[in-house]
Amino acid sequence: MDVTKTILNVDDHAPARYVRTRILQKAGYGVDEADNGAVAIELASQAALVLLDVRLPDADGFSVCEQMKKAAPALPVVMVTSVYRTAQARRDAFAVGADAFLLEPVAPEQLVRTVEGLLNRPADTRLATTEVWILTDGVGNIDDLSADATKLLNLSARGARGRSLPGFFVDNRAKLITEVQRASEGLIIDRMGTLQPRDRKPIRVHLDVSPQPHEPGERVQLRWIISPESR
Repeated sequence: MDVTKTILNVDDHAPARYVRTRILQKAGYGVDEADNGAVAIELASQAALVLLDVRLPDADGFSVCEQMKKAAPALPVVMVTSVYRTAQARRDAFAVGADAFLLEPVAPEQLVRTVEGLLNRPADTRLATTEVWILTDGVGNIDDLSADATKLLNLSARGARGRSLPGFFVDNRAKLITEVQRASEGLIIDRMGTLQPRDRKPIRVHLDVSPQPHEPGERVQLRWIISPESR
């Protein structure tokens, strides 16, 4: 890790800003802070990465992100929100150039993993690590999955299709099923869970689940990004 890299932490809510600053400092990063959009835009040129709250007192984070990206397209921007928790808000963030979209409360390991991943990503994005992704229907039955996902579940693609993905989770499955229903209605699942692959020990993973874009009346399909916890 390059301890000379400075993160710009932008949030008008002082307690939330303080928590993120302390997490990043413990991980070895320098941190500058801003509590509004105008100061954030001014300081962005000095930052290696920006953590940007979506709702600021003088501007919304989407417009701030867009301005930052116009000035410095390669600057990684991670948008953070406790309010805008829908898949559409995430798509809006990516449309203005955000590199990641996190929901509060953000687990410390997730925050550090996201920052490290963006700061260390290859210049040629074709060399980036393939995501472990799974597509399900609106209640969690598997439609399709990546090769890495078959390895994670310890199943062939044919053996996985049609199975209930929530059935592979062993902690508070009833809550996950409820969250899947909410995801099918447009919200994002963003949390840790315990996955039980076939014939293997349970592992802790980070779950990111959101609906695929679709027209009214079309079949809902959910995209699951599953990231094993770093050891």
